[in-house]
Amino acid sequence: MRGLFGTPLLCTLLLSALAAPLALQAGNSSTSAAKHPPANVILFIGDGMDEHQITLARNYLLGANGTLAMEQLPVRSSAKVQTLREDDPTQYRYVADSANTASTLATGELTSMGRIATSAGDDRDLPTVLEAARQAGLATGLVTSANLTDATPAAFATHTAHRKCQNPGDMHKPINYVPATQQCLADHESQGGKGSIAEQLLASGVDVLLGGGKKEFTRIDSHTPLEKIAASHGYQLLQQREKLLAYHGNEPLLGLFASGHLPVEWIGEGNRRAEPMAFNLLGEPMFPTPFSCQQNPRHRGTPTLEEMTRVALERLADKSTGFFLMVEGASIDKQAHQRNPCGEIGELQAFDRAVAVGQAFASKQTNTLIIVTADHGQAGQIIPLPEYYQSWGGKQYPPGHYAVLETRSGELMGVSYATNAAPQGKSELHTGVNVPVFLQGIGHRQVPALIDQRTINQLMRQHLGLTSGAQ
Repeated sequence: MRGLFGTPLLCTLLLSALAAPLALQAGNSSTSAAKHPPANVILFIGDGMDEHQITLARNYLLGANGTLAMEQLPVRSSAKVQTLREDDPTQYRYVADSANTASTLATGELTSMGRIATSAGDDRDLPTVLEAARQAGLATGLVTSANLTDATPAAFATHTAHRKCQNPGDMHKPINYVPATQQCLADHESQGGKGSIAEQLLASGVDVLLGGGKKEFTRIDSHTPLEKIAASHGYQLLQQREKLLAYHGNEPLLGLFASGHLPVEWIGEGNRRAEPMAFNLLGEPMFPTPFSCQQNPRHRGTPTLEEMTRVALERLADKSTGFFLMVEGASIDKQAHQRNPCGEIGELQAFDRAVAVGQAFASKQTNTLIIVTADHGQAGQIIPLPEYYQSWGGKQYPPGHYAVLETRSGELMGVSYATNAAPQGKSELHTGVNVPVFLQGIGHRQVPALIDQRTINQLMRQHLGLTSGAQ
């Protein structure tokens, strides 16, 4: 009896007891595979969706006491956004772009601006979580409201020196503002490369590809109909919303629903956006009149991000092997660049509805990890209303571009864009803020309050039982 309670034997028994549930959680045995449902990961990326953009949309849509679907996920963290210099990868830049941050989320490694799953400076291909999932026999999917060849979806399934290498015609075009190490020619097939992003996507074997960018795929071979190009790579091509919603097959899907990016869901009343301040003859600012948001007529007939997410989940879940799915709300960022608060709000609402679809799926498929995050911060913040500036004296006013929105509840909200000066600065710029991370399907003790974007990749790989992609 004394031997049973001796320290060495007791430690052995305790370690054995602890190791058993860990082995089951890791899913390394055939017994665990029989007892546990397949592991799934749904990664939602709101492009440019920092706390400013979330608060802007929440206030407009739901009021000060509202809560978005993503904000109801049980675990929350904050992610640092990190970018390396191309000319010296030992140093950092403090403002990112979608290419390098999506590459970090996809690969678990930091890189430089513009790169698509390749390393800063030496242009190594970096293996992605989607590629590892495919190799492990899992289903995979990419859904976006942008071109499928745009930076964020491209970073999960392709490898190029720069995000501009989207179709075969781009491969010989010099990119004047980037160094020789990031020119597209190095990725041309004649140089031993894998070709353009569009060509690599078609060859990737990803089960579901849904978004825009038809023009990029037609440029692969202008003499061959797009249907034949898709079919030659095993894809069922869908180009209409009705065809997508009625689809019940099991072929790999290529959905291309616009020539470029999908039309945004909302525009400003009278197509209004933020505008620079005007002044009267006395030099006093004339504040813009309030406006509200309305449906964009150009979006009619376009599938919503919610609908594409639902179809993708139904298609991927059919395989019953587990899956990885990335869903991007791309035009939150694109509308912030254009100083269009209504475009931002409508796209963030569309993204949040897609998140709700993921939540509903995860309520039935309990071994599903949901991660909602952003790639980087964006311009656009809530600032005081005109009355506040006027109370400081007749000539006080905000810089940059300014809009006053009349929210759904009838309240007014001031929005400012001031990262670039007009008229030369036609586009607002990214910011260097941390981005939020909302999670479901993981314990809060497993996620520190402050992480970086590489940690998100590690969490996804661990949930799917994949090996690390770090070199």
